[in-house]
Amino acid sequence: MSVGTHCAKRMVTVMNDRYDTVRRTVRVKLPVGACRFIASVGRVNSEEEAKAFIEEVSGEFSDATHNAFAYKVGVGDGAVCRQSDAAEPAGTAGAPMLQAIEHAGLTNVAVVGTRYFGGVKLGIGGLVRAYRACAEAGLAEAGKKTEICYEALCVQVPYDEMGAVMRELAVVGGEVDKIDYTADGVNVICRVPLNAAALLKEQIADVTRGKAKVEFGHTKR
Repeated sequence: MSVGTHCAKRMVTVMNDRYDTVRRTVRVKLPVGACRFIASVGRVNSEEEAKAFIEEVSGEFSDATHNAFAYKVGVGDGAVCRQSDAAEPAGTAGAPMLQAIEHAGLTNVAVVGTRYFGGVKLGIGGLVRAYRACAEAGLAEAGKKTEICYEALCVQVPYDEMGAVMRELAVVGGEVDKIDYTADGVNVICRVPLNAAALLKEQIADVTRGKAKVEFGHTKR
């Protein structure tokens, strides 16, 4: 699909909302002294998914001494970070695992650090190092991938303006999910990088002379 010169120039002003997350859900075992640590790492898209993952892992290891956790969901100012020491001394479990997530530059990830007590206390410093190492090992095994935050849109456009809409969609790196043909025109169900959504709406209004209608949906990841 060709893109006009004026469209190509606008492309450089569009910044995608990219973020790094884990590639897969994994579990890593890590012996520390007489204790046994297990890192469970999950890819999540919301706080609800993070909480469900933590509940599932904690239930699976309900006989463990502790099931501490940390998670981060979202990007920028809207990011949500939570952590719990799960009855370990304050700041020795959840915080170092959250620091591992932050240090790795990741989001949309939950980590559960499970500890089985081996009869020998690790001390405050030992616990901090152990939980951090536990999270780091799990995150390293889970791998890293870059994704883009997308905004879901529905563009209602007359048949004779569909070509212009498709060109503008291509400029901002949008993707078409579905096209519905109706008696009055076309409904283009699509998604575009979050930071490009407002620009696309303006450009569609411009090139179609206000004939197309853009409806925003929920954010997709």
